[in-house]
Amino acid sequence: MSETADRSPESRTLRDRVTAPATVELPTVGDGIVWRPVTVADIDPILDLKRAAGKVDHPRVTQTRDEIEEEFASDNFDPERDAVIGLDSTGRAVAYASAEAPESVETLACVELDAAVAPDRRGEGLGSALLAWQEARGLQHLAACDTTAPGWLMSMTHEHAHSTIRLLETHGYDRARWWLELELDLDTPIAEPPSSPDVRLVPYGPQWQEETRSARNDAFRDHWGSPPITAEEWASADRLSASRPDLSLLAVTTAADRERVDSFVLVDVDEDEWPLRDGPFGYITTVGTRRAARGRGLARTLMAHVLRRMRADGLRRAVLDVDADSPTGALGLYQSFGFTVGDRSVSLVKRF
Repeated sequence: MSETADRSPESRTLRDRVTAPATVELPTVGDGIVWRPVTVADIDPILDLKRAAGKVDHPRVTQTRDEIEEEFASDNFDPERDAVIGLDSTGRAVAYASAEAPESVETLACVELDAAVAPDRRGEGLGSALLAWQEARGLQHLAACDTTAPGWLMSMTHEHAHSTIRLLETHGYDRARWWLELELDLDTPIAEPPSSPDVRLVPYGPQWQEETRSARNDAFRDHWGSPPITAEEWASADRLSASRPDLSLLAVTTAADRERVDSFVLVDVDEDEWPLRDGPFGYITTVGTRRAARGRGLARTLMAHVLRRMRADGLRRAVLDVDADSPTGALGLYQSFGFTVGDRSVSLVKRF
């Protein structure tokens, strides 16, 4: 996800710029719905709801239990304050929303809004009620920040979720950025990887965790809506069952007796999603090169090796997402390998 957050000449902190409510009231809409704060015991009902909603909203992507578990375990997420759930008379979760505090506020304080409504309970005003709750809690998060950086409330949705986009735009959110999902048939001939004699190619692993995080934060510093990733966030992603360090690859150089990660391609494989794409595939989660190392073809070299590894592992397709306006020319790189555009998603933002 790409380019810097909008720079603001504002010298006041978000604490001074944002007015937040003292309390956040639970929603009250919906026939027979009981609303309450969320607890860890709600993980399975939330997972069921998100998967049911996902079949309509993003049918080729599913939610995993460990993703929700990692979110609930995060230091910046308090389920009882940062999430709300609505249960019908049978105890089924039919509505859920969260407003997660920013992990980092160095360049941008971004509160991510996530919500789901059961397909059979749509049209009752639940989405509007959830958004009102999210905004109230999101404003509390922003008002707690001492940073002078921009403050955002942000939601992401697939382009065909017209009602969600319309709801957000009605409440002052702008279509800020488009994301393209790209897919490659791994039966497509993959060019011989270019040689890079001045670097060492190594699989990703725990010993490279902090170096790779540092490289990612440097590479994405000029990308839109990409504040630095904290050590906790990075470790959380590594713990996911889908993480495949054996398929991921790093370009490492040595300078002043210190090894540095200059470029990286990281891969996840979630077998639960294979039926959604009619076969085994891998998801390339992150591709980047330190700014000082750009122009040497490192990302192209790594991509060629990684695609070959994925094919050798029995995967039939490679999937990734890219910023449609990436400043690094990433889209052109992927298209040169034969990736084609499939789904599109959009980030909608309200700025403070």
